[in-house]
Amino acid sequence: MRRWIVMVTMVLAPNVVLAGAADLAWIAGTWCGDSGGVYNEEAWLAPRGGSLLGMHRDTRAGALRGFEFLRIVEDGGELVYWAQPEGAPAVPFRAAAPSGQSVDFVNAGHDFPKRIRYRRVDADTLFARIDDGTAAGRHREWTWRRDCAP
Repeated sequence: MRRWIVMVTMVLAPNVVLAGAADLAWIAGTWCGDSGGVYNEEAWLAPRGGSLLGMHRDTRAGALRGFEFLRIVEDGGELVYWAQPEGAPAVPFRAAAPSGQSVDFVNAGHDFPKRIRYRRVDADTLFARIDDGTAAGRHREWTWRRDCAP
């Protein structure tokens, strides 16, 4: 039975394995866009020291509507995304399903979101999604452009 589990895991596991934070260099940059009248900004520093540091800000009509501190760090051979919305205690999400310029971070025990997804669409576009861990369930999505202004 154990041999069968190992074989199935090898077949179903993604072919791309992240070596570290440097593999997520494609996230680095300043990304922004408008979502229903709320201006969103997300900025990520380039990988250094086994980490990427980021921040997110939402504004509407010139007023702050929300913010979040973010970090992705190498931890024991895996990548961990720490989300800290509105200054609350940070919550960890572990990297899963990496594929080229796309990565999911998962925390099945968290209320919402359970999954955070980033995907680089092209040189100037970054897609982000948070969801309940399913394709059709509760979710929010953003498509940001590089270096835009409100």
